[in-house]
Amino acid sequence: MSVIYLDMDGVLADFFGGIEDLYNVDHWKSIKDKDKVFVDLRNTDFFNTLNTFSTTSALIERVRNISSENDIRWGINSSPLRGDKYNSAYWKRVWLQRFGYMPPDLDDLVFTENKHKFTKDPVDRRPNILIDDKPENIDNFNAAGGIGIRYQANQDDLEEYLFVELEKALDVINATPKSSH
Repeated sequence: MSVIYLDMDGVLADFFGGIEDLYNVDHWKSIKDKDKVFVDLRNTDFFNTLNTFSTTSALIERVRNISSENDIRWGINSSPLRGDKYNSAYWKRVWLQRFGYMPPDLDDLVFTENKHKFTKDPVDRRPNILIDDKPENIDNFNAAGGIGIRYQANQDDLEEYLFVELEKALDVINATPKSSH
């Protein structure tokens, strides 16, 4: 059974807004030593301090509805902070629980830098969907046989763009025959 994976940072949680608030800057790119920022975030609860986007609840609700109406699951596929995997994953999970966004199946809660390893259902080999803001993740996911949709919550329209692309992706999955290999 295919899965719709949602990235967290940039899709559900305002990661860069959190950086801007933490460093009291108008735009995160104005921070001179960005590498130091990511080192400073290690071993903190930063991910649990992030705000949602105004579109987050509507996105989660639509994906939950699609999941219940179709033969499909939904989950989270989010990258942990480099050098802080377990701590980042813990605080991201706390954030999801706090907002009520935990996927129904904990097997569909994935924290990895290798999102492209989750492109197909292991049983029926139908493609999974990844909604992510990072072009490299989308390119890798597509190249490995999944369906990647690039979406940045602070830039892209939920109704006129993302939900249209999601319906197209579901059409591809539904047209893909199930395999028993």
